[in-house]
Amino acid sequence: MKLNIKKGIEAVMIFGTCMMLHTSCTRDFEEINKNPLYPDKEAEQWDGVLNSAYLPDLQKNVIAVGTAADRTDFVNKYQVAFNLAGDSWAGYHSPRDAKWEGGTSFSNFFFPNNWVNNTFGWMVTDVFAPWMQLRKITMTDVNPNKEMFALAQISKIMALHRTTDMFGPIPYSQVGSGNFKVAYDSQQSVYQSFFKELEEAVETLTAFYGAGNVVVPFTKDADVVYEGDVEKWIRLANSLMLRLAIRVRFADEGLAREYAVKAVEHPIGVIENPSQAAKMDKGAGLQMRHSLIEITENYNDTRMGATIQCYLKGYGDPRLQVYFKPGASNTFDAVRAGIPSTGNSYNDYAIPNVKETTPTYWMKASEVFFLKAEAALAGFDMGGKTPKYFYEKGIEMSFEENEVNIGSYLGSTSQPDSYTDRVKPEYSSTAPGSVTVAWDEAMDMEHKLEKIITQKYLAIYPDGHEAWSEWRRTGYPRQIPPVVNLTNKGVMMSDGYKDGVRRMPYPRAEYDNNIENLQKAISEYLGGMDNAATNVWWDKKPKK
Repeated sequence: MKLNIKKGIEAVMIFGTCMMLHTSCTRDFEEINKNPLYPDKEAEQWDGVLNSAYLPDLQKNVIAVGTAADRTDFVNKYQVAFNLAGDSWAGYHSPRDAKWEGGTSFSNFFFPNNWVNNTFGWMVTDVFAPWMQLRKITMTDVNPNKEMFALAQISKIMALHRTTDMFGPIPYSQVGSGNFKVAYDSQQSVYQSFFKELEEAVETLTAFYGAGNVVVPFTKDADVVYEGDVEKWIRLANSLMLRLAIRVRFADEGLAREYAVKAVEHPIGVIENPSQAAKMDKGAGLQMRHSLIEITENYNDTRMGATIQCYLKGYGDPRLQVYFKPGASNTFDAVRAGIPSTGNSYNDYAIPNVKETTPTYWMKASEVFFLKAEAALAGFDMGGKTPKYFYEKGIEMSFEENEVNIGSYLGSTSQPDSYTDRVKPEYSSTAPGSVTVAWDEAMDMEHKLEKIITQKYLAIYPDGHEAWSEWRRTGYPRQIPPVVNLTNKGVMMSDGYKDGVRRMPYPRAEYDNNIENLQKAISEYLGGMDNAATNVWWDKKPKK
């Protein structure tokens, strides 16, 4: 990892009322000798402003990804906030060596102040800053573009649900003024806002689509995800609504049911096939480069995680060879999270299989089928289909997405494999669980839920942040726990089903600059405890 963190950057990133954006506006701007954050009314309407700045910048910060021209800015964001956090806590990836901060890292439950400060800044300020500019431009009285703002709203929620899922309460409703030294919203109220804003965005885009419009104005060269395709944005918004509805079902079943049903009953519906998937790939004249390429090839910092190896190997799952490249010995060896410093001992272990053309997915069709499977399991009306139907469709869709033959996989009764560490045999572990692939209608609800979440886990790889959130929410899939627990924030050692990291603690910068609002949020919404062992609002399911 090549971090170049300047002192004091946290204060600039988190609390400034005017944040500079990472932009490269080079077309037709020679005559504009003005502050790019505050263009005049005429300039605001030019598609060039939108094309080269705000919407792509917002989208690149949903899951940190940039172009080759962005150098390592987004790679470093991704590594700290995603790869060393959710990827590790979900068992997708593990550091090759504990080489940072004296052998401590998120992977072994230690929270370095600078990492936490920057994660919060990246996941709050770097999302809100371009969104505020988009709102200013698109909703001006001179020439409003409600459809463009709908895309900004969906993108913002796609990013900030990850932020609140990581930290819990966050500044939200009062951030629009541009000041980040504001009161925090409870996670419950943030989610309620998400649902209302998604509902409004869907209504706006549906009316626009119903009038015969297929592309949002000024977005073909500004929208990296869909290049302004209205139908696909409606499907994404409904799919995101479904994801968030299922996320809260153990905290507020009524709210979950309302929005899950609303999402799937919409006449245009949700994402149903790979062509509708939301991803940062090649669009709006940009070619995105997955952050894992740099982390794997140049940083040489990440390896296949022990947990995902156990499931893929145990099931004889052909996706293993799609997701990972074997090591020098042509074996798919994995590294257990939480290892101490071991130098180059794991250098030849399996690495993520990422190429220059690998997209960064926001949401796949397979995930949507698994969301429907859980919704049906919970008794929500999913069009009369059964949990089994959606579960098997989700698996089939994942195999289609990865272009591998499903064969007899749906009927497999194989169990997860045990974990063997050739370098340190003492780090080896028994299998994380015994769940099989084949659906068994005679099983109880809990076993069926474990099947659904385990297969969702395998399908959404490498979205470790989402997998970690689902593990916290459900306890599944059962994990290989880290080797050691070096926590400085109260984390209880996980047994692979419960405990572990429940949230990211707030950064030191917030204590230094927003202490009154922060302390109120901790007292009112987190039971007075700002540590990594405190459950966020939706984390209500008992894990015995």
